Amino acid sequence: MPFFASPEEAWAGAVRACSLSFVLSIGICVTGTGLRAEPLAAPGDIRLRQDLQTLNDSGLTNIPLTTWPISLGDVHSALEEIDDRHATGASQRALERTRSRLSRELDNDTIDIVFGAAGAANPRVIRSFENTPREDGEGFLKLGWMGRRFVMNLAGSYVADPIDGDEFRPDDTYVGMSLGNWMLTAGWQDRWYGPGRNGSLILSSNARPTPGLMLQRNSTAAFATKWLSWIGPWSLTTFMSQLDDDRVVEDALLFGIRGTFKPIPSLEIGITRTAQWCGEDRPCDFSTFVDLLVGNDNRGVNVDPDSEPGNQLGGVDVRWRLPYDVPAAVYFQWIGEDGAPGHRLLGSWLRQVGFEHWGSVGDSDYSAWLEVSDTACNDGAYGFGDIKEEECAYVHSIYTSGYRYKYRALAHSADADSLTYATGASLVQSDGQTWNATLRYMEINRAGLPDPGHSLSPTPIEIADIFLTYDRETRYGRFYMGLGFQAEKDAVLDTDSEDWSGFVQWSSR
Repeated sequence: MPFFASPEEAWAGAVRACSLSFVLSIGICVTGTGLRAEPLAAPGDIRLRQDLQTLNDSGLTNIPLTTWPISLGDVHSALEEIDDRHATGASQRALERTRSRLSRELDNDTIDIVFGAAGAANPRVIRSFENTPREDGEGFLKLGWMGRRFVMNLAGSYVADPIDGDEFRPDDTYVGMSLGNWMLTAGWQDRWYGPGRNGSLILSSNARPTPGLMLQRNSTAAFATKWLSWIGPWSLTTFMSQLDDDRVVEDALLFGIRGTFKPIPSLEIGITRTAQWCGEDRPCDFSTFVDLLVGNDNRGVNVDPDSEPGNQLGGVDVRWRLPYDVPAAVYFQWIGEDGAPGHRLLGSWLRQVGFEHWGSVGDSDYSAWLEVSDTACNDGAYGFGDIKEEECAYVHSIYTSGYRYKYRALAHSADADSLTYATGASLVQSDGQTWNATLRYMEINRAGLPDPGHSLSPTPIEIADIFLTYDRETRYGRFYMGLGFQAEKDAVLDTDSEDWSGFVQWSSR
């Protein structure tokens, strides 16, 4: 909704706000102690993610790490409890780098200014967790400030030849206010839900951030009561944002809620639901939102087709560090797209499995991973059935623009009906220099039927690519660069193509 709206638009906005207040009230009712604004770390920083995971896997910290953005205040509290005598080798280096970053990010009542520019040739369209430039050219400026109760991050960028037509972008802008142990923010914030490295099956930073409100728990400390303390450290995040791009159903809303918990230090479990709902000529009242929350949205089962509240996805993900000090972890993500025929239970599943390994070479630390993702719906047997349902994932009969925003998938970057094999490795030197390599093979849009709404290709194609990046902080600023190669095969057109890509980015910090 625009800032200056007609009475009709204002009324519709008020209805949406009432729906959102129901979600916010859930969190505020369980507000903990403390009243402090905390800045949030957006997804995309490979080095920060590896350092935080190293501290967790070494046993020095125990905080949920599969929901981004992450509260830096929560990280700071965890670091304060560390006995430095237990930090050696990789964990000591990760601890020093993380403390150095927090010393800058958590400085009260000072304005932090970051500016920079990037140039790219054939920017990477199929994105991973790593935040690479989206367009051919970009200049950006960020102003950050944190007080005791409020936090502000103003970001603006001007890009050349944007695919979505938006030359000016406020992405990563947000203002926040602490509510006890919760942070309420408004703005354009990237999100990444799940343990995946190459993609998330339900919400990733592949598409540009949607404008909206978010409520997130600051400290992930465990419950004090003995009845709930077994849950361990836990996080809860919920948001409501607007899909303000050009769509069949204009001004639809995107709702999400995710909780994670760690009953033992080696195990993190996440549960997520998202939904597209409301919008032009669609029901937006409070009762519709309640139906959406409780699952009364399966047409012909528990709701009439005309009253179907939205397009929902939901599921679970798990990351488990192997026992006996084995430097490895396994993870998976199972996301349900549609209900099973005849009842409300989820019956069509998207699947992802992955493996991680880490170690050190001299005074440098590495992590390597292997990940397989299938974004075709697998019916029955909790995703292990033999039936594949084509043109099921990320599409909907009412919200026909699909689970997409600004021409990009909101979840996995390969979009629907795709199979992705990906492997990668990151090497972080003791001084913070970071090398990252990713190799992928992707069968895109395997359904075979023309799908003009697919964000990558209306027909089946095969893509193999490799991408290398290098990140370094110097006295002259932060330099970030990458080089990639991609080969594509189109069976329908019987064509093969190859192309190089690359970028160079500089920022003042």
